[in-house]
Amino acid sequence: MIEYLKKINDLPLVTGFEGLFIDRFVSMINRDFKVSMEKSGLNLVHLSSTKSNIVFLAHYDEIGFVVDNRYARDIYRTIPMGLISPENGYGKVFQTLYNDRKIMAVGSSPMPHTDSSERRLFLEILEEVDLPPLWPFTFENRVILSGDKLFSRALDNRANVILLLELAREYDINFILTHGEEQGTTRLEETIRYVKSRIHNPNFIVLDVIYSTSDQHADSIGIDENKLGYIPIEGGGRGNMAPENLQELARKVADTKIETRSKYEVTDATTLYRMGERAISIVYGVRYLHSSLECINLNTYKYAKESILKLLI
Repeated sequence: MIEYLKKINDLPLVTGFEGLFIDRFVSMINRDFKVSMEKSGLNLVHLSSTKSNIVFLAHYDEIGFVVDNRYARDIYRTIPMGLISPENGYGKVFQTLYNDRKIMAVGSSPMPHTDSSERRLFLEILEEVDLPPLWPFTFENRVILSGDKLFSRALDNRANVILLLELAREYDINFILTHGEEQGTTRLEETIRYVKSRIHNPNFIVLDVIYSTSDQHADSIGIDENKLGYIPIEGGGRGNMAPENLQELARKVADTKIETRSKYEVTDATTLYRMGERAISIVYGVRYLHSSLECINLNTYKYAKESILKLLI
């Protein structure tokens, strides 16, 4: 997992701007995972199982910032993409790719003892380069392994992207890697029409992550590490309402029932539900979501992978 994570995180697949690097992403999957993907808009589709009507989904986009104005010679103003605030970037190191060059930047920090709640994030670019408007930056690609804990950016939701790709190397499996989830701009209509032309009455299982109760900032909707949860009702009843047959299927591998309350606590299952499709989310815990270094317990990842495999065989 770790080596694949490092490679994928070299690409700034910022939500809303995935199209800039989607071809590189597809080439990487073909080369490093030996898994074939079909492009459907900005979604990627892999359908190799003719025996199962289960189709998994995992979003590959990530939070980040895009530069929207050159403020000074090396300083660019930014816009946050996804549920991330400017202060999350203060003093952090960022990176992007431009003309096949890795470009590094540092997020400007406010003066000490001043109110920064209304401030924008500015990036100081560490190389001489003229960036076009709306060019994406992500937190730096830094991976730290400490015992059974793995720290990296974008474990939401790269962990599940890699999980599905690793399974696809050994087993027949149907899945979609989706764009735009962090910004709420996922477009699935064309993709689902294509999937339904190949698979009769598909059941969609969305793989995502949620707060770990080991995170001191987590509230009551978190989940213990080394457990899987399923979400029958998303967004306090304003999101997905999973049908009973999918809840029963999810309970075969997920031992914790989670009902999210905020309208923002939704997944791609909500997008599918609003299209009239049957869907449910299965999740596990990650610490420090939407930060420069999220944290996953590798035993949790292993357990999730083994559990999803049970739905295939």
